Amino acid sequence: MIVVAYVTSWTNEVPDPTVMTHINYAFGHVNETFNGVRIDNPDRLRMITGLKQQNPALKVMLSIGGWGSGRFSEMAATQENRQAFARDCKRVADEFGLDGIDIDWEYPTQGGAGISSSPDDTKNFTLLMAALRKALGKKQLLTAATVSSAQFIDFKSCIQYMDFVNVMAYDMGNPSQHHAALFPSDISGYCTSSEAVQKHLEAGVPREKLVMGVPFYGKGKREDEGLRQYNRTGHLPKGYEERWDEKGMVPYRVNDKGEFVWGYENTRSLAAKCKYILDNNLRGGMYWDYASDNPQGDESRTLYLSLMKNRQATIPPRRVLVLAERGGQHEGFTATGLQWLEDQKKRLNMELTVMNSAKEITQGEIKKYHLVLQLNYPPYAWSEAAQKDMQEYIDRGIGSYIGFHHASLLGEFDGYPMWNWFSDFMGDIRYKNYIAETSDGTIQVEDRQHPVMQNVPGTFVVAEDEWYTYESDPRPNVHVLAHVDECSYPLKTDVKMGDHPVIWINPQKRARNVYFQFGHSKSLFENPAFLTLFENALQWTLYDVE
Repeated sequence: MIVVAYVTSWTNEVPDPTVMTHINYAFGHVNETFNGVRIDNPDRLRMITGLKQQNPALKVMLSIGGWGSGRFSEMAATQENRQAFARDCKRVADEFGLDGIDIDWEYPTQGGAGISSSPDDTKNFTLLMAALRKALGKKQLLTAATVSSAQFIDFKSCIQYMDFVNVMAYDMGNPSQHHAALFPSDISGYCTSSEAVQKHLEAGVPREKLVMGVPFYGKGKREDEGLRQYNRTGHLPKGYEERWDEKGMVPYRVNDKGEFVWGYENTRSLAAKCKYILDNNLRGGMYWDYASDNPQGDESRTLYLSLMKNRQATIPPRRVLVLAERGGQHEGFTATGLQWLEDQKKRLNMELTVMNSAKEITQGEIKKYHLVLQLNYPPYAWSEAAQKDMQEYIDRGIGSYIGFHHASLLGEFDGYPMWNWFSDFMGDIRYKNYIAETSDGTIQVEDRQHPVMQNVPGTFVVAEDEWYTYESDPRPNVHVLAHVDECSYPLKTDVKMGDHPVIWINPQKRARNVYFQFGHSKSLFENPAFLTLFENALQWTLYDVE
């Protein structure tokens, strides 16, 4: 079973070479004299081939062509040009340490992309494959990308020369149709992935040479192009709703009128397509393109886990970075919290990474996580790189955030300066004081409709906690979900705020976020209301639950 990833010349992402078997580097082109190859960004191609040092089993190929890439017709029209082109492909493969060549001629006999064409292109395509196979020999690979309809190529005559065929089972419909439905449905386009596979089988491509392509991008109405970014960040803007097509096995989005506006893939639909590939004994899966995946790599990991590792449809776990300060007076809460997360991770499909110091965070690491969870970790003692990455993570909505207790300990502590961005994120607050002795407190819910507060009693008691006060009330800058009734403290104390929010979100940030001021005692994990809150927060931040 193989996984073929298209990696483009014009992007900067460095692929994880362990989650695919093949990389098709896009693109090379037929040169202006019709007898050789021109490569886009050859330095990036060298970097891509260098990934084989990390994964020696990885195969890297040069994909020649792409939409609007012409001169194929002229090159394939004469034996002299075909042979010269094939020899140059061999030279390029050897010079760059490639494992083969992928031909992406879109499409023989067709000029729709503004390229030259001829009625003889189909016949000449077969001759070109024969010339390339002879030049490359038996050890180097030869493949082709083909249109979903299986048109324009005589597979029965040329499949003998090719190792496998990458079926472009996408762009098969225009709004308001889904461009990559797996099966026919009310919203599927003129072709579906399953139909594309059947058309290729009928055209003469054997199952063991058939690779089904999937898109990592969405497609919809021009006025809804802003939805494209939400393929990567996940949480939808207001006015849009996600739906699931049970027949087509794909997600789509509708506007406030219920109209189809955007078709795309997610881990559920990709897992369904992987199941189809496995059930039908195909060679594997292909995707366009690696850079269109989200920062957490959900879509590429779906194909890796389903086709390469588990050999069954698998939705990848959500990655959670847990920052947990150990020892001291908060150890009971932290240790119990870590164990609770460990106990729940399989049920909630989470993958936990626990760090005891933000200084351990390397540059660019935070974006790999779906959620940053500050389980009693303060907003200081972070490296400059980690601070910068965290700010981008929250401001751009790359992932989500949950904070407990110690996360609002804002000010100058232990020789560290105030982190002004984090103070703004928490509601423009600065830590002032706390009730010196732990105390019970009654929480009063303010927004019972928010997903974090679902099935939580209107009032509940939090026992044995510290109650922070701040120099200013965060309420004007955040949306408060609950406050503590300061009259409910059993202790007599002058340390009060009057209005005292203890659960809030900052809707001004693109990242979903929620902060819980309490988190001092392990007894919280014996409190049903708290456990409901914690799980609600995880569901809301990780899975877009409304």
